[in-house]
Amino acid sequence: MPISIALAGKGGTGKTTVAGLLIKYLVKTGKSPVLAVDADSNANLNEVLGLEVFDTLGNAREEMKKGIVPSGMTKDVFMDMKLQQAIMEHEGYDLIVMGQPEGPGCYCAANTLLTGFLDKLIGNYPYIVMDNEAGMEHISRLTTSNVDILLIV
Repeated sequence: MPISIALAGKGGTGKTTVAGLLIKYLVKTGKSPVLAVDADSNANLNEVLGLEVFDTLGNAREEMKKGIVPSGMTKDVFMDMKLQQAIMEHEGYDLIVMGQPEGPGCYCAANTLLTGFLDKLIGNYPYIVMDNEAGMEHISRLTTSNVDILLIV
């Protein structure tokens, strides 16, 4: 089982900066590969890590909802493919970005998708670092269930 580290706290306190520094430290000290998770709808962990986001889990879900599924492919296979494409691979770590919710203030589906996808991936990484949105709601949404270390910034 990987060691999972989640960051939580008030907005503007430096959660994303700490997450980025922690990811870089783990990689530098040979603890890779690290799974970096940006579970904030206002995603910017990629900027701290110096990466450009091309796809998010939210985008994958929206494509499936619009029915953009190639013929000969089931929705489940299509969704798995899109989720795999949303992983940004870099030296020593991979980044997954949750993305925007489907409606104002509605994060349930995005969080459920993220949680389910993480369950499939956790066996591939010794460390998971999750940068969460401001506040503590992600705990009640179970996005941060099974966390070994919760850093409150």
